Amino acid sequence: MEILKGIPNSDIKNLIFKKNIAKNELYEFYGHPDFLLEDGFDEINWLNTPGPFYTTYTDNCGTGQIEALKNVGGDEDYHEVIFRQPIDKTELKEVLSAAIVDPYGEYYFDGNKHWNSKNIILWWGNSEKRITEILKNYREELMLPSNIDELRPLYGPRNPIPQNYLDWLDFYRFEMKNYLEWYIEFLEEIKIELPILNFDWSKKEEIEKKFKSG
Repeated sequence: MEILKGIPNSDIKNLIFKKNIAKNELYEFYGHPDFLLEDGFDEINWLNTPGPFYTTYTDNCGTGQIEALKNVGGDEDYHEVIFRQPIDKTELKEVLSAAIVDPYGEYYFDGNKHWNSKNIILWWGNSEKRITEILKNYREELMLPSNIDELRPLYGPRNPIPQNYLDWLDFYRFEMKNYLEWYIEFLEEIKIELPILNFDWSKKEEIEKKFKSG
């Protein structure tokens, strides 16, 4: 049986992908997760990937990305977003760690109440715009010097993290479609095949080639 990429394991499916997540069930992963909020979906950052966790207007000091490099990315101003929902308990703990260090407290956990097949299809339809934005951020991160404290003393991680953006792009390229189709089926018990994503990924290779050539 083929194992689809990007799909949460059974423990995580039953814990955080149901309609109503009980905070007390998350205690084993991070103390008392009262820092997680509800009812912020109307102000969701447009780069968040559909799923239980999402952000609005977080701090932009870069701590969230460092806490959860496989799941948390940053927009052009380093405000944090969930680009990949947790697929195992380790990633869940890391996402909760990112949430607790956000001084603005703008991490939410009620996404399953708001996402549905209709708005997920619309979200997927805007992928080119979203990938173009991520690619721009990836290019800028590759161009940063190793010591950037003087360049951006008040925002972003203390060191460049291009791998974070590369992982984001690769998730979009190789796993996002499978994940979204699974999520729709899990939420609504219907099978929907999303259109194949047609994006010119050579743009990413061109950026990397230019960077490596100096």
